[in-house]
Amino acid sequence: MSIKLLHQVGHNSNWNRDSFEKDKIGTGLIYSPVHILSNKLKDLPKSLKETSIFDPQFYLPSSEKPKFKSYDFFPNTILGEQGFNTIDYNSVANESAKRCISFQVENNFKNIVIPARFYEQLNPKYTEQQSELFVSPFLNAIRKSGVLGTKEIYLTVPITSHMLNIQEYKTNILNWLTSYPEIDGVYFICQFDRPKKQIDDAKFLIEYMNVIRSTIEADLKVIVGYTNTEALLYSLAGQDLSLTIGAFENTRIFSLDKFVVSDEERRGPKARIYMPKLLNWINFEDAKLIKEHSPEVWDEIYTETDNSEKALKLTKSPTFNNPILYKHYFQTFSEQLNELSSLDLISRYELIKNWIQKSLELHKLIDNINIQLDKHGDDSHLIPWKNAIEIFKKNHL
Repeated sequence: MSIKLLHQVGHNSNWNRDSFEKDKIGTGLIYSPVHILSNKLKDLPKSLKETSIFDPQFYLPSSEKPKFKSYDFFPNTILGEQGFNTIDYNSVANESAKRCISFQVENNFKNIVIPARFYEQLNPKYTEQQSELFVSPFLNAIRKSGVLGTKEIYLTVPITSHMLNIQEYKTNILNWLTSYPEIDGVYFICQFDRPKKQIDDAKFLIEYMNVIRSTIEADLKVIVGYTNTEALLYSLAGQDLSLTIGAFENTRIFSLDKFVVSDEERRGPKARIYMPKLLNWINFEDAKLIKEHSPEVWDEIYTETDNSEKALKLTKSPTFNNPILYKHYFQTFSEQLNELSSLDLISRYELIKNWIQKSLELHKLIDNINIQLDKHGDDSHLIPWKNAIEIFKKNHL
C-alpha cells in the first residue's frame, strides 16, 4: 500500500511485535534505546529487525536515562563521567557516528537512520550545528561502512510547532535536508505542546502538512514519527509516506520529557478505547456507560474487534497496562489507513471529510443521551480538522 504503517515501539514492545507478527498489522517497527537495552535489541530475531528501523534518539544528548548507558555510541555514554557538552562531543562525534552506524549495520535494520539533536527554542544555527555534530560525521561513517547504496538513508529532523510558524526557518530546513544527495528520506519528529490529547489547532496541522508535502515533492521519502489520530490527515500530504502508531501516549505524542530522569511518580492514565467513528479515544468507563444506557447509540458509534469484545466482557475495566485496548486501536486504525491508502489524494480528502462530518453527528447523539465525554474524548478537535483539510485542499489538491 502507498501508506506504510510503522509501530513506534515503547515499553511492552511485545504488544507491537504481536500485532505486527501475528495480526499482520503494519510494515515494521521503530525501536529506540530509551525503551530497550542494547543486548535485548541484539537478541531480537533477525527477521524482525530486517523489517524494522532503529531511532538512535540523540534528541537530548545529555540524557541519563538508564538504558542509554547500554549503547556505547550515545553522546552522554561515549563521553563518560564528564557527561555531554557540545565542545567535548565535537572531538568524539566521528567515533560516535562510526559506532552507531556499525550497530545499525550489524543488526541489519531495514534502513539507516541519522540522528539529530532536539532544540526546544528557535536556534538560528539549527542546520549548521546538526550538520557539524551529526550529519557530516554520520555520512562519513556510512561511506566508510560500505552500506551506502544498499540501504535507504533517513535523516532525523526534529522540530517544534513554533518552527513551523516561521517561513524562513522552514525554508532553511527544507533546503538543508535536500542538500545531501546521499539522503533518501526524512524522519520527522514534531513537538506540539497542548492541553488535550488530540490536536485542535488547524494552523499547526496545515503547516505540518505543508512541510511533509514539500519534502515529498523534493523526491524524499517521509516517515512521520510519534503520530496520534491526526495521522489520518497527514495522509493528504502525499501518495507515498510512512505514518506511525504507538501504544502508550509517549509513543503517540512526542515530548522531550521522556528523556529526562525524574523522581516524580506518575499515575497511570485511565483506560481509553479508540473509537474510529468518533475519531478519538474515549474513557473506557464512558464507553461502557453508553453501551449500557443507550444500546442504539452504542451500535452507531462502536467498531467491534476481538480485543474490544474481550475488554468489554471483563468484570473490571482493563488498566493502562493491559494490551487489549491498544491492540484494538492498532487494528481499527490500520483499517482506516488501509482504506485511505487505496485512494488518490482528492478521494482521501473526501473520505476524511465524510468521516469528520459523520463523527460530529455521532457526538451529537451522545450529547442527546446526556453523557458528557471529557475534554480528551470530546469532538472539539473535529472542526479545526475540517478547516485544516479544507484549506490544505484549496492550496494543494
